[in-house]
Amino acid sequence: MPPEGNPFRDDLEARERAIRTLWRLDEGEEKRLPYVWAVLDAARDERIYPTLCEFAKTREVMPLYSGRSATELAAVAPYLVCLGNDDVVFDWIWREGWTQHWGIFLWSSALPQRLREHFRRLTMVRTEDGETLLFRFYDPRVLSAFLPTCDEGQRRQVFGVVERFWAGPGADHNRRDFSFHRMTSYDGGMDPAKGGLHGDR
Repeated sequence: MPPEGNPFRDDLEARERAIRTLWRLDEGEEKRLPYVWAVLDAARDERIYPTLCEFAKTREVMPLYSGRSATELAAVAPYLVCLGNDDVVFDWIWREGWTQHWGIFLWSSALPQRLREHFRRLTMVRTEDGETLLFRFYDPRVLSAFLPTCDEGQRRQVFGVVERFWAGPGADHNRRDFSFHRMTSYDGGMDPAKGGLHGDR
């Protein structure tokens, strides 16, 4: 069976805080801009891929794999998804996958194809021994552990055309915000009693 969705799905205040954080409405943005994206890992839940296929009929949904891999691994591949400026994609993630490590959120005004190419380059990394490995940066647990260890050059490579990443919250209810010059962890980021999901202030 797939894991249960967001335990706070019925908390309207927590949902509103999440929306205000992702669309940066507490940081001076007067309206929702279509710069919020998610990178979702279809391997995390069997429901993700068919739902993304439906969204792709009317929305920007792009696989990070290409060629033969995109076809053979479609059901378990990572996907770049635009949340746009409405609630449709957000509410699906909020209900079903908010605390399930489905992926990461980000803010970028780059053109969709340029953003996809940036993330495609990140999916594979080369070790000091010359070995090529899959880099699951779209797992919020991986990104949260990796970014604080990066030097400036590595951060520049990861951020590229991205202004901000949001990783989490996961089962520990923590959320971590990453901009190029600032990295912040909020304990209890999904606990309504502790203020829920809020932005850098």
